[in-house]
Amino acid sequence: MAHESNNLFPITLLRDRLLPDLFTDDLSDISYWAGKSLAREMPLKGINAIIDFFASAGFGTLDIEQQKETSQKWSLTGDIVETRLFDQDTPDFYLEAGFLAQQIEQQIDASAEAEVEFDKNKINFNVLTADSAKDLME
Repeated sequence: MAHESNNLFPITLLRDRLLPDLFTDDLSDISYWAGKSLAREMPLKGINAIIDFFASAGFGTLDIEQQKETSQKWSLTGDIVETRLFDQDTPDFYLEAGFLAQQIEQQIDASAEAEVEFDKNKINFNVLTADSAKDLME
C-alpha cells in the first residue's frame, strides 16, 4: 500500500519513541484502553470495515485467520509492522489490540479482550469473547 509507506516515520516516531518515554511501564495498559476508547468513538460494521480502518489508520494489513464460537485469531502484517518489529526490541501493539477487541465486542454484543503475540514478521491477536451467539462473519 503506497500510503502506508508515507506514514511509517510519523507513526513510528510517536508510537515507538515518544509514547514509551512518557508512559514507561504503563504504556501497554494505556495503549490498550486508548484503543478501546477510540473504537467506541468510531463504531464500524463488519469485518471488512475493521480491516479497512486498520489500513487507513496506518496500523498495517489485518486479516482474520481463524474464527471459533468464542475466539478469533487475527494477524497484522505490512511494512509498518515489519519496521516496528525490526527497529524496536518490544514495540507496543496494544492500541491495535484494544481497538480490535472493542470493535468485536460492539459487533457481537459480548465482552471481548485481545491478547498480543509477537511472531517473526507479524503480530497475532487472539480475541477472546464471552458467550457469543452471533457469528462475526454475518
